[in-house]
Amino acid sequence: NHYEEHMERLRASLRRKLEAMTTALTTHFGSAVEFRAPRGGMFLWVKFPEGVDTMKLAAPALKEGIAFNPGPEWATDPDAARNYLRLCYALPSASLITEGVAKLAQVFHREAGIP
Repeated sequence: NHYEEHMERLRASLRRKLEAMTTALTTHFGSAVEFRAPRGGMFLWVKFPEGVDTMKLAAPALKEGIAFNPGPEWATDPDAARNYLRLCYALPSASLITEGVAKLAQVFHREAGIP
């Protein structure tokens, strides 16, 4: 009986989490990444400079407790998506997203010199 109310709360929560993620990406990666906030959903695609292989960075990030989807695993053209990753913002809290993106930036800096 409360479907619309539930959906509004869910949409608002996802908007706040997306905002936390985009703010953290801008803060910690700066101009080293490109992304466009989606109009809906729970995933954000992030583009890194050419030469960055997100497949090679997934394991070092996971060792730090950070999980992401490497672009090649989620694209119809894996080679074209090699420097992309997909982040989910549905489950973690906004503060956990902010902390996670900061750790992700540390891993990318250590492993790939980004940012």
